[in-house]
Amino acid sequence: MTLRNLRIFLAVADCGSMSEAAKKMHIAQPSVSGTIGEIEEQYGVRLFERLGRRLYITPTGTQLREYARHILSMYDAMEQRLKNADETDLLRVGATVTVGTCVIGDALKRYMQETNNPAPQVVVDNTHVIEQMLLKSELDVAIVEGKVSSPDLITQFMMNDPMALVCAPDNNPFGSRRAVHLADLAEIPFILREKGSGTREVFESAMPRLNIQWVCNNSEAILRGTEMGFGMTVISRRLASERLHSGSLVEIRVTDASLERQFAIVWHKNKYLGTSLQQFIDICAQYGRSIGE
Repeated sequence: MTLRNLRIFLAVADCGSMSEAAKKMHIAQPSVSGTIGEIEEQYGVRLFERLGRRLYITPTGTQLREYARHILSMYDAMEQRLKNADETDLLRVGATVTVGTCVIGDALKRYMQETNNPAPQVVVDNTHVIEQMLLKSELDVAIVEGKVSSPDLITQFMMNDPMALVCAPDNNPFGSRRAVHLADLAEIPFILREKGSGTREVFESAMPRLNIQWVCNNSEAILRGTEMGFGMTVISRRLASERLHSGSLVEIRVTDASLERQFAIVWHKNKYLGTSLQQFIDICAQYGRSIGE
């Protein structure tokens, strides 16, 4: 099997269509179908089930997809490294939204100051998107606020992140009360992050039934909507700290649940930990310990 065969197979697996894979790779569709047939015949396996006009990847195809992704990623990294032998590796770092707002900038500054390495490329998105990018080798490492589900990813604790239930002071649905039970929140309108975010996952695990009034993928929009009285929210206390200090928001304590979560450093179990990547992981861990002290 050649690297070209692996690239064509991976394109089909990702696109779910031979015609789309052919367009993506700028080759003729018969070349794509011929390559898939060649691999299947060579190893006596079936990589895709052809049902009607659709392709469905088989368990064997799923296994090959993971191998192919990492073989090609390592090969491309090797070529890039050899072509730029005199340059420091440029890391690709992912961060979830709260991390991107509160933590990643300071962590990157510390990494650059201590290593003299260039600034990494950074992608900020929700936990689900970052997890998928790590699995596809589109990122080298990430700092996330939610739980990752894939057993192919290694997670290392970085720091705790306390969360806060907040509302506008003149729109407290509980009057002058500053402490409530989870059951008290069942009918209260909430402004929350989108599905796939670590913030929402933490709160939904404690409160399966929620009256969600707004869904936002932007923390500032959530805080502003809460400040204007459109609902309550649960958000990292770090993000709400300025408004809590100024009094434009107030925190309501939940007496029967802990809303604290953790930030974690995450990378693929098959990822080669080169010097730059190991330095980044170590410095982020040290930064997390210094914040927690």
